[in-house]
Amino acid sequence: MGVGHVSKTLQERTELPAEAIAVLSSLTSNWSLLADLALSDLILWVPTWNEGGMVAVAQIRPATAPTSLAEDVVGSFAPRGRFHYLDQAEVLGRATIKREIDAPLSPVGVEAIPVKLDERVIGVIARHSSEAPRVAGQLEQVYLESADAIFSMIADGQSWLPESLDEFDTWEMPRAGDGVLRLDALGKVNFASPNAVSSFRKMGLALDLVGQQFFEIVKKMSVAPAGMSAPLVKLARGGASTLADLDGHGATLMLASYFLCPVVTTSSLGKGTQSTVIVIKDVTDVREHQRELLTKDAIIKEINHRVKNNLQMVTSVLRLQSRRASDPGVVEALRDAQSRIGVIAAIHDSLSLEGATSIDFDALVKSLLGLIHDDRVHLETAMQGSIGTVSSRIATPMAMAVSELIHNSVKHARCTKILVQAKRDVGVLSVSVTDNGIGVMSSPMTSSMSLSEFPNVGLGLTIVSDLIVGELNGQVRIEPTEFTDGVGRGTSVRIIVPLARRDAGA
Repeated sequence: MGVGHVSKTLQERTELPAEAIAVLSSLTSNWSLLADLALSDLILWVPTWNEGGMVAVAQIRPATAPTSLAEDVVGSFAPRGRFHYLDQAEVLGRATIKREIDAPLSPVGVEAIPVKLDERVIGVIARHSSEAPRVAGQLEQVYLESADAIFSMIADGQSWLPESLDEFDTWEMPRAGDGVLRLDALGKVNFASPNAVSSFRKMGLALDLVGQQFFEIVKKMSVAPAGMSAPLVKLARGGASTLADLDGHGATLMLASYFLCPVVTTSSLGKGTQSTVIVIKDVTDVREHQRELLTKDAIIKEINHRVKNNLQMVTSVLRLQSRRASDPGVVEALRDAQSRIGVIAAIHDSLSLEGATSIDFDALVKSLLGLIHDDRVHLETAMQGSIGTVSSRIATPMAMAVSELIHNSVKHARCTKILVQAKRDVGVLSVSVTDNGIGVMSSPMTSSMSLSEFPNVGLGLTIVSDLIVGELNGQVRIEPTEFTDGVGRGTSVRIIVPLARRDAGA
């Protein structure tokens, strides 16, 4: 279940303060490692708003052991008295545990661990241990010892999660199966899983990890041009919960360290021994791909910058040429070309900002309206309605068409007011450009006409037809109208474009 859903459930079904909700949301978004180390299914229960019981808001299964819960219980309500272990953990504020003497690391039945914030129990973790595993070797022992230490810290209200977790997505975080190291209080490696050893072997390490000072190993393996980063130095010395990358020959490892310092109490799960567990993930391919994306992004930005400069240069050349031209027709054609290039530049800017995949069409149209001016009259422009975000495949030709219609209203209709109305229905986009000009025909037009039926189509409407009908398989309809203020006969041109799901852009 996503962290957003957990947060919403906590807000709707509990009276917990915002700080407590944030703590529980952070716990459930990062507790996959805890489930792996505990070899157990975990369920987070929280008190309901009426204090009549507890509700299950999150559940996680381990990747290191068989699940013990075949069905999801999220959303289930447990009235007081149904599960005694939940009631005891909430009321007493300490873990309810039961272990056999000859198997001190293996739970018997369900255990409950209170989650505390400022000494207040804000939730209870129910630990359902798999029936299959018992301690079969040192790997399982390290897993279970680490899990007990983390549970003890949670029950004591201590923080156990690494710093800077918000910078990473949950899927990026290392899992126990990726590789685990454990450092003693002096920073020396006292355990290394086979996968952890393999990761360092990939970097060319020939020494045995166990028995070595981890800082010296990391220092030897690091080949980063700028040297070891501050988080990596902190992590490698042990005694810290943080995240860092280790760049070495042939591999990049993501390291997540967890400093475990459980407080010993009568109900403690752990022994109080300080250690640092480091979970390792080989992210060589991921980081290489990210570097490629960054390089491509830099190239795209440079290309966009050069295209923008080139469009400005073309506009400047056309402006210079129009000043030197003596034929009024040539001057007008050059100015029209300048206007169209200005629209292309505005659309290009939008594509650059939106990542060239989708465009905020409403914002783009408003920017186009800002480009319109006529020295002869005072123009009033406005936009009503909304289309929102659509793919650039749709937005680009639609914006060009709208720009042409606005340009025609200013140039040919001699209007003083222009209204753009946008509407988004299921599977259909429509945009109307209405002006209060002299009308599109010398004789009255009493009904709507499609563009194909319209006589004497000029260059502007030809461009609109090519963009909407030719490229987008849409329709263009023209009809006479009275503007909202009742002044002028005016014209309204409506563009209708079918919208496929892949072009929704949202």
